[in-house]
Amino acid sequence: MSLYQPKSLLKLVLYGFGFASLPLILVLGYAALNVDRLAHQSQHAVYQAVQAITNSRQLIDLLTTMERTGRQYLVLQDDGLLEAFEDANEEFRATAQRLHRLPLDDSHRDKVDELTSAKQSIAERIRAGGPEADQVQVAADFLELNALAQDVLAGSSRMVDREVSVMQETAAGARTLLFWLALAVLPLTLISVGVFTTLISRPVRQLDRAIRRLGDGQFEQPVEVSGPEDLQYLGIRLNWLRQRLMDLEEQKGRFLRHMSHELKTPLTAIREGAELLQDHSVGELSAEQQEVADILRHNTVALQRLIEDLLSFSTARGDGPQLAAGHVRLRQVIGRVARNHKPTLMAREIRLVADVHDIHLIADADKLGTIVDNLLSNAIKFSPRGGKIIIRGRREGDQVMLEVTDQGPGIPPDEQAAVFDAFFQGKRQAQGYVKGSGLGLSIAKEYVEAHGGVISVDPRYRQGTRIRLRLPQEGEKS
Repeated sequence: MSLYQPKSLLKLVLYGFGFASLPLILVLGYAALNVDRLAHQSQHAVYQAVQAITNSRQLIDLLTTMERTGRQYLVLQDDGLLEAFEDANEEFRATAQRLHRLPLDDSHRDKVDELTSAKQSIAERIRAGGPEADQVQVAADFLELNALAQDVLAGSSRMVDREVSVMQETAAGARTLLFWLALAVLPLTLISVGVFTTLISRPVRQLDRAIRRLGDGQFEQPVEVSGPEDLQYLGIRLNWLRQRLMDLEEQKGRFLRHMSHELKTPLTAIREGAELLQDHSVGELSAEQQEVADILRHNTVALQRLIEDLLSFSTARGDGPQLAAGHVRLRQVIGRVARNHKPTLMAREIRLVADVHDIHLIADADKLGTIVDNLLSNAIKFSPRGGKIIIRGRREGDQVMLEVTDQGPGIPPDEQAAVFDAFFQGKRQAQGYVKGSGLGLSIAKEYVEAHGGVISVDPRYRQGTRIRLRLPQEGEKS
């Protein structure tokens, strides 16, 4: 069973935000509830403490009133004073009951009960007493009642301290719980963020890799994108584009092969005719006619080279260059290529220096010759008249290193990575040459890589251009 995939990247982002925020929201909600509960408890505790203090002080005031009216009644025997005493006594009883209902500790409650009992005993003696009642004893009894009332007030003060202590413990417990909840939420949030970051970034990375492969001309691997439906659809469209590019690439290769073949036949006839004219096979030529014949032959050779580049490029870009590997002597290959370029070197007064060791290697002789020919042609093309080209070949470990150095204008640093791309034309063009196809170095790179080697421009060389390639001496290892 496949996991549910949102229909859009936006929904996936919103889901991720929701899941990442959910633990934080729960903790914040729990914290708000705890703060509200703590505030309610604090308010209730403060209210009860105030009630306890207020009632305790009121008991002391009522005892004072009862003592004054009671002692006056004992002396004067006035019913109004007795009534005032009874009112104060009734209010004392009600106040004691209110205090008794509060959350008192056991000792505090016992003090209230003791005070109520002692007050009731004195009240009965006052009701039954007359002028002959012992005033000193009554005063002493009320003094004891006041002492008990002070003990009740002190108990109420301790109740305030106890409630404050309970609130502090509750607050500390809530703070500790919130701290551990925050520690627990942090990894959950990070896990959620990590999971959804992966879910969001994975299809984006897949699209990025697919686009890079298409940009690099790698059309073999199908485009597969997982994730939201809109990104999957985009992957399907990219796969369709890949197939279209494959078709276009095949059509381009077929067109190049056909056109190169069709152009080669008439071009061969033109070149042979130009050579006949140049060799005076059809009669002597005037100086002007000889110059025209030379120009004609030179341009037919240049055009033939362009067509051969197209054919080589088409072959290399097809199923890949097929190597006919065998034992090859590097010095012989370079000597053969140099002889083919001798007329051009002489015409431009360019001196070719070949410092090549007698190295045997396993390679395709024809394709190795094409590599050297393209590098040497490129060097001649950009070398100034009277310049010098150096070819060096030597063994380095189990590899063969070959360098072609010219004294031309050089390759700008920003173009050095692109000169091996097909059809690339740099900013600096050789003077007096027909514009090339931009395939020579690209074909050289294809053939070098087919042999398992590497080719690059030496970025440290500043007096011209130095192209360096390395080939395994025993051929490409499978």
